[in-house]
Amino acid sequence: MQVNILMFIIFIIIGIILLIIGLVLKLQDINIIKKSTSTTKGKVVRYTVWNNNGIHFPIVEYSVNNITYRKTLKYGVVINKSSSLNNIKTEMTNNVESDNINIRTNSYISTNPLMEKFPINSLIDVYYNPNNPKQGYVLRFVKSSSTIILILTGIILIAIGFIMLIFLPGNI
Repeated sequence: MQVNILMFIIFIIIGIILLIIGLVLKLQDINIIKKSTSTTKGKVVRYTVWNNNGIHFPIVEYSVNNITYRKTLKYGVVINKSSSLNNIKTEMTNNVESDNINIRTNSYISTNPLMEKFPINSLIDVYYNPNNPKQGYVLRFVKSSSTIILILTGIILIAIGFIMLIFLPGNI
């Protein structure tokens, strides 16, 4: 009986912690969207060193009140359909302004399609908080998929904890 209650407590505590973290991140996303009411043009100055499925993201520099800030254009998911039969030139199969990127690349060598869409020195819209210009986003806001994963995992762990408490033998 004590082991089942201990497991219940562990599942509930971990579930609540994940749920709280997920909700805090969700509130931060909502806060950024609500407060980023000003717009300016930012200039692509370089690309990220790391890559996500072979894609390097543009780093955009923008100025507000003679102070320069940097933001990276983000995407939620990069889906790479790679084959040695595809062209060396990487092809995007969806709109560059969407939340996710779908690309077809050559598995041996390929190009970065974002460098063609957003070359160095090109201008991109940046949305920022006028009271805190460092807070903002480039082109459009992308919700973090980790937020929903944390919330769902927290809810599932809490549910498992209660199921264990109710249905495992010796808990009466």
